[in-house]
Amino acid sequence: MKKYLLLFAFILFLCIFNNIELKAKADSTTINIVRMFSKDIFETNGTPYLKPMVQSMNATSNSRFFNSAYVPKKVKKPYFKVSLNGMIGFVPQSYKTYSPSLPLEPFDFNKLGQFIEPTLENPFHIKDTAGLAYYAFKTVIDNAVKKGYVSLPKSSTTILGNQNTSIYLPHDALIKSLNENQAFQLLPPNLQDTLQKYINQFPENFDLPTGLNMNTFFVGIPQVEIGSLYGTEALIRFIPPINMGENIGDFAFWGLGLKHSISQYFTKYKRYAELSIDEYDSLRSLEETPLDLAVQIVYQGTYMKNKIGVTNAELEANANMFNFNLQLSKKFNKFFEIYGGYSLESIHINADYKYVIPWDLQIKLGLVTEKLDDKGNVVIDPATNWPIYETRPPDYPGDLYPQTSIVKLNDLNHKIILGANFIINKFNIYLDFNYSKFSIFTGGVSYRF
Repeated sequence: MKKYLLLFAFILFLCIFNNIELKAKADSTTINIVRMFSKDIFETNGTPYLKPMVQSMNATSNSRFFNSAYVPKKVKKPYFKVSLNGMIGFVPQSYKTYSPSLPLEPFDFNKLGQFIEPTLENPFHIKDTAGLAYYAFKTVIDNAVKKGYVSLPKSSTTILGNQNTSIYLPHDALIKSLNENQAFQLLPPNLQDTLQKYINQFPENFDLPTGLNMNTFFVGIPQVEIGSLYGTEALIRFIPPINMGENIGDFAFWGLGLKHSISQYFTKYKRYAELSIDEYDSLRSLEETPLDLAVQIVYQGTYMKNKIGVTNAELEANANMFNFNLQLSKKFNKFFEIYGGYSLESIHINADYKYVIPWDLQIKLGLVTEKLDDKGNVVIDPATNWPIYETRPPDYPGDLYPQTSIVKLNDLNHKIILGANFIINKFNIYLDFNYSKFSIFTGGVSYRF
């Protein structure tokens, strides 16, 4: 999981001053512009870049709920089915690309009042230099894109793909766009020079990240089913809060479900609902066995908290998944059963990311410094192969103002399920195929007592 999230962290860390020759300390305006641009790039591209992985991972884990639609109407004492289930999902090609974008904003005279406050001494008194510079830059790019001076790539890779893509922002095109703005011509020469300076300091190429070229996802989940009362069976999935190492961090998973027999209400099948599971499993011929029908609802949740990258960006994510299943099954003999159904799932994810400016950019801004050995060489962390950075207040205080971005992801998915169940006494071995936006194979083994 961590390697996925490390790539996702690029959105936070695009450097807008790669070509700047800075003094030991950058001014506060430059640092604030860096923060604003990092946050906007994150919030503009973060969702389409990450969403395919979220969809694939959660849809894969949000499966493998049943291997038979049969539920007895009642039992003398409860039965338990304990199972270990595995799911493997295959990523479609359409999940590997998205259309990238930049934080653009059309020019609006009324918004200048947010940054310029006229005074008797200076009609162009700037009250927010960083805000004005950043607003001007976004309007310049917006106009350049609309006029065709700048072309955005049609697609870039998501975290699941593998494609090299760059956004090219030529300085001459941006200066041309700036000069076309009538408001720019009204500014005093020193302010015009300042805005042009910011544009010329911007890098012309922004490399978007390649992904992991992921084709499959694998999930393993333990499960317990308890029955039955009035033809209803309960399902429990649970992984307690544990630390799963540096790759995942703190993780918890749980799920609760109810399955209810529909076939028990049909006159033709009522007598089968009165059988215990052992009696039902002993039916030997196709003529003896009914077509079972059931409905199931399942509600699942996950929680993850981890620190990502050398700057220890904090990720805290909660997912809630609701699943509705319509199930069918048919026994052919005491050893073999086929099953299938339709599944509708709704996934909602809230993720909070708390992050600071990346170390390499903090070095250029004069906020941190690389740690050096006795010979003056940069010290490399052998565990990560990254340089070790130091904060030494007051000269190198680091980024003292972390930012937080909230990403909300929602998805609705439909599945058609077809599988086979092999019965050996109290053991069940089963395999099935889930057809949806992407293909999922699931399987497992259960024991009943």
